[in-house]
Amino acid sequence: MSQYRGGIFTGFTMCAPSGLLPDWIFFQAFGPPVPRKGGVALFADGGIRSIEASLLKYGFSEDEVAVVHPRDLSRIAGKETRIVSISGHDFLGINPPTSTFTDFIRTGPPYNRMKFFELMHHPVMSRVTTVAGGKSAWQVASPYMMERLHLDHVHLGEGERTVPRAFAAILAGEEVPPIITGEEVPVEEIPPLVHPNIRGLVECSRGCGRGCAFCTPTLQSLRHKSADQIIHDVTVNAHGGSKSIILHAEDMLCYGGTPLHPDPERLLPLVRRTGEVEGITNIGFSHIALATAYHHPHMVEELSEYLLTLPDMPYIGVQTGIETGSPQLIAMHMRGKPAPAPPEKWPEIVVEALGLLHDQNWVIAGTLVSGLPGETEDDVQASLELMDRIRGLRVLVVPLNFVSMNPARLSDQDSFTADKMTPAHWQLYGACIEHDVRIGRELSHLMVGGNVITRNLGKFALNFIMRGAERYTSALKEGHPPEDFDLGKRSFLIPDL
Repeated sequence: MSQYRGGIFTGFTMCAPSGLLPDWIFFQAFGPPVPRKGGVALFADGGIRSIEASLLKYGFSEDEVAVVHPRDLSRIAGKETRIVSISGHDFLGINPPTSTFTDFIRTGPPYNRMKFFELMHHPVMSRVTTVAGGKSAWQVASPYMMERLHLDHVHLGEGERTVPRAFAAILAGEEVPPIITGEEVPVEEIPPLVHPNIRGLVECSRGCGRGCAFCTPTLQSLRHKSADQIIHDVTVNAHGGSKSIILHAEDMLCYGGTPLHPDPERLLPLVRRTGEVEGITNIGFSHIALATAYHHPHMVEELSEYLLTLPDMPYIGVQTGIETGSPQLIAMHMRGKPAPAPPEKWPEIVVEALGLLHDQNWVIAGTLVSGLPGETEDDVQASLELMDRIRGLRVLVVPLNFVSMNPARLSDQDSFTADKMTPAHWQLYGACIEHDVRIGRELSHLMVGGNVITRNLGKFALNFIMRGAERYTSALKEGHPPEDFDLGKRSFLIPDL
């Protein structure tokens, strides 16, 4: 639970394997704990805050509900504490970013897994009822995992309705199943924030609607909160001290509409109202779809023109999915991604949309997936050609290996790992790393924040990592793994329970 120094995309550092740097340097540079008061976290993850608000709405009092950093668990969890609930994005460190980094850089288990295991072995956990939920709950939703981790319950899916009911039943001594299945929640029932989120994140929509087969958010129906709901949450974050707001949706450009029919008449007024909240100086988006930008360039231009008038907006930060340069894979697994254009237009959409966003002063982090089921050498070459075409654009390309995740439609397929990589895959990774080091140096001042000492420490750590990555690019671009990469070396892909 950290503000990650307020840097763009810095939260992804928690997906890194341990052992690259001394732990104290790593966490001081990238992930110091959130501020706390009396042992209670002043900022927390958006999912935790939504459950907190749901519990209070259900009838629990502020004295009965506390959002706590693991460091303060012993201090806050007393004799009357009955339930400790844990939320996380990647409990076991097996989602695509973490598993990819850990597979290639075999220096130790990933930090997110390490911290989760530390928490689960905390003495408090042995005397309370434990409940795990959040985006990565599927990872621990088996009898074996629950027994090994001493988890009493796992909650899957949206929790605003079902978590309060389950907690009330547990406290009443009623029978509650080990696996609790959530219900899709109408947006009008999602309670307003009570306390601020990390990085000023404000949820605007749920679901996606484009239907990519490897993705889990697309399984949720697309719903949009009202502008009044959103501005309330923006105001809570601003009153909590956040000057920067991240408006969150799977495609923020589609707020108020659909992937085929965005609604600028709802999006643009919402963004302007957000900027008018007292104290807000910066607005970013969590995610956008490149196809929406491509098909609606004037909306992007109008949006950018307003955002760049805010006092602290050198760039507009966002994440997106590039995924592949291959129209064949688009047709096979993500036909809705370029819609309303056909799959064969995808490379053009990527190049044109990224060019548009670059010209409008956006900073983009885009994922690129290797090893999708059915992938051929021609598909990998298509991604290499795409990398050549976006050279010079302000986009950090994050190469990832395909990971089979529940409950996505490809959950029955095998994940892709380093031992399956061909020379073309290594070349693709080399092209991405070479590109990213160049862009990373240009943007390093945006990636780390804090005072002079912590900024310098962060820059040192970032440069150390970039120099290490740069050493490998020559071998990778020739189609070879790094010289010191050894498949026989201990792998930390599988959690050691």
